[in-house]
Amino acid sequence: MTTASTEAEDPQADPSGGVARRGALLPLWGVVVAAALVILCAGLREVSSLIGPAFLVLTLVITVHPLRRVLVRHRVPGWLASLVVLLVIFLMMLMILGAVALSVTELVQELPRYAKAFEGIYNSGLGIAKRFGIDTNDWRKLLSQIDVGRVTSAAQGLLSGVSSGFSLGGLIALTAIFFTFDAASASARLQRIRDERPQIAAALTDFSDRIRQYWVVTTVFGLIVAAVDVGALLIIGVPLAVTWGILAFVSNYIPNVGFIIGLIPPALIALLDAGPWHALAVVIAYVVINFVIQTLIQPRFVGDAAGISASVAFISLIFWSSILGALGALLAVPATLFVKSVLVDHSAGAGWFGALISSSAGKQPGPDEASGTEPPGPESSSSEPPSPEPPSPETPSPETPSPETPSPTEPTRRTE
Repeated sequence: MTTASTEAEDPQADPSGGVARRGALLPLWGVVVAAALVILCAGLREVSSLIGPAFLVLTLVITVHPLRRVLVRHRVPGWLASLVVLLVIFLMMLMILGAVALSVTELVQELPRYAKAFEGIYNSGLGIAKRFGIDTNDWRKLLSQIDVGRVTSAAQGLLSGVSSGFSLGGLIALTAIFFTFDAASASARLQRIRDERPQIAAALTDFSDRIRQYWVVTTVFGLIVAAVDVGALLIIGVPLAVTWGILAFVSNYIPNVGFIIGLIPPALIALLDAGPWHALAVVIAYVVINFVIQTLIQPRFVGDAAGISASVAFISLIFWSSILGALGALLAVPATLFVKSVLVDHSAGAGWFGALISSSAGKQPGPDEASGTEPPGPESSSSEPPSPEPPSPETPSPETPSPETPSPTEPTRRTE
């Protein structure tokens, strides 16, 4: 009897027990989840030309939506407030695309002027290598493939890509129109979700707050960095200073490598135009400006707007660029914020993963905090004290002593 009861209490002892079966099912579930993720990523890549612009417009509508609330609060009709928000979004996109197109056009026109300077630097480099006894045959093969004409054709291809972006503007405009006017009823929809699924509502609200803060902070400090970069380039005497400022502003949205993308072209132009000392001055100026503004000043005002670590931001850049293409580099942080807010921060049991990918090791909001309800405990009592329950008729109340039992506060009568 004892052996049988022990085997029944310990299912691990039985090869066909529940624990063994459960442990065998865990790898199977892992394979299923991994296969589902691969299929999902492949599907997103196939429709990346639609998903990327739609998600970009959605985040922009969320960012500008507080303007509509302000206008409605000042007695502006709802349809007019939505129209103003839509015009603001269109104006922002036209300004950015127009500035990029103008900058690329100026770059295409200026690059052929530096062909002879590039050849001179190329020959000087080979001469220095020969003085030190370095074999330059491999260098010649490598550097012979670098031609300013090829760079010019690549810049022209980039310009045609920008013009094709304008042709895609029709789809983006229609998407923005629908999203903007649907956002008018977002509060009512969110309240209904909060009544039925408070955790989902809290996750969507958290994503809206985070993405709004990210776009605003990145844009404001990107403009500051770009303006200071333009001033530094003008002082150094680098051609196309405004063009490089626009490049610095746009590349500011790309995490980790955006600074390098914005630094290389002006440093190279300074090298071709005025020599290595000017190029070194550009590198030093960019490093100092970005360190002071984005490392020392920005955290004092807004802290970490993204809320994810630098390594996670870099992995997100690689992942979303492979899924969504070039637009994925711009949407790497917003897309990761969406996944983090909806699937990690407000999911039960995923707090450890949120702490793993967050920029700080602070406590992540749990499902109770997400839904706005406090967990049951001694502190989660209502403001009014609970009413005392009426005493049971069988059980005498402690305040009214029984006639047979003497009260503990009164002395016992002495019976004669």
